[in-house]
Amino acid sequence: MCVSVLFFSNLLLGYMKITFLTIFPESFSSFLNYPVIKRAQKKGLVTFDVVDIRKYADGCFRKVDDSPYGGGSGLLLRVDTMANALNAVKTVGAKTILMGPKGKKFSQPIAHELAKEEHIILIAGHYEGVDERFRSYVDYELSIGDYILTGGESAAIITAEAVTRLLEGALRGTSAKEESFENGILEYPQYTHPALFGGKGVPPVLLSGDREKIRSFNEIESVKETIRLRPDMLGEDREFTYCSLHKAYGNEAEIIRWMSQSFPVAEILYEDDSYLLLSKKKGRVLSASTRNRILKTSVMLLKAFWAMDISSCPCSEDIKLTIENLKKKHLSYKGWMMLQDVEDAQVKEDCVFSHGNLTLDNIIVNGNGVVMLKGMQKAGIADRYRDIVSLIPSLEEVGIKKEEFFALLGIKPDEDKISLFQSLRTLESEQC
Repeated sequence: MCVSVLFFSNLLLGYMKITFLTIFPESFSSFLNYPVIKRAQKKGLVTFDVVDIRKYADGCFRKVDDSPYGGGSGLLLRVDTMANALNAVKTVGAKTILMGPKGKKFSQPIAHELAKEEHIILIAGHYEGVDERFRSYVDYELSIGDYILTGGESAAIITAEAVTRLLEGALRGTSAKEESFENGILEYPQYTHPALFGGKGVPPVLLSGDREKIRSFNEIESVKETIRLRPDMLGEDREFTYCSLHKAYGNEAEIIRWMSQSFPVAEILYEDDSYLLLSKKKGRVLSASTRNRILKTSVMLLKAFWAMDISSCPCSEDIKLTIENLKKKHLSYKGWMMLQDVEDAQVKEDCVFSHGNLTLDNIIVNGNGVVMLKGMQKAGIADRYRDIVSLIPSLEEVGIKKEEFFALLGIKPDEDKISLFQSLRTLESEQC
């Protein structure tokens, strides 16, 4: 009764309780004396309860395991004993978790989810596991990795530590905010005294005292470290504060190198066969500007593209190449019919430099004008209507009509080309 009163008073104060169910309670003695764990307990952020499953076994021998029906090696924890133990400690709303190899893999996002719970019960399996029927008594099963342990005690300790250190006040300062996995990437390399050792020094920027440069440097180093050591964490393109990461980046690196001397583009920070890491310049997307500036900047940018000398441009994205690439993809029947119409169309291309995906959000501006172009994975030599058609929808979203755009551009709309490139954009968005 006293334990229940204490528990519910803790809930009212926002405290957490973590209960371990185990047949080896002595396994947790050292863990409960970890500095961070002791601090969290002392501050009243969390309470721990280690419960011996054997106390809930029948008979004088307190037998908790037995041989599996149908034969097989090893022993299984009995469902009746496990259910008795769980029911004895379970509270309303408690999250019950069985530590075992069949569970979903533990991760930092899961740790954050569990840190919001009021009561967590971590059940440590042992021997060959538990009677299958016991799984219906728990909310889910959790694994800490694809390897074999003798029991679930170590896994329960790891889970409890990861959750506890996320409780506000458990760690000093903000040390939990800039660590591996918190932002989906590894933590940046760190250095301390001495500044020079074994002929190797600390990166000069870390000694500069410029906090903004240091934050930028550390973020970029974090992404580079993740690319080098854990590329599996980077499943898709990512935007960070000071850099952007592109996977399967197509023409972008070649185009950036080609344009860098004459046009505002990002700096290439890292490049390999799978990833391209680019710097980000301070500014805002063009769509956030005034209507008048949007229109004038869009027209100015297109005319600048059309004035570029494309004789040395390293990439081509003409209609023929686009059709060939689309044929390699999986298109719907309707898509194949549309592609056939595009292929049959007789179009004379007026080739210029083309961004390939020219939308207002891929144009970054500040008070002085355009400072950076984004999303140039399909940039190259192509018909000028390729960019016109990609730009028109985002202009219309901010209330600029096609007729007004063409009037300022100084050309008469070619409806056949507009239709053709609209079809190509539709087909490219359909491919899988």
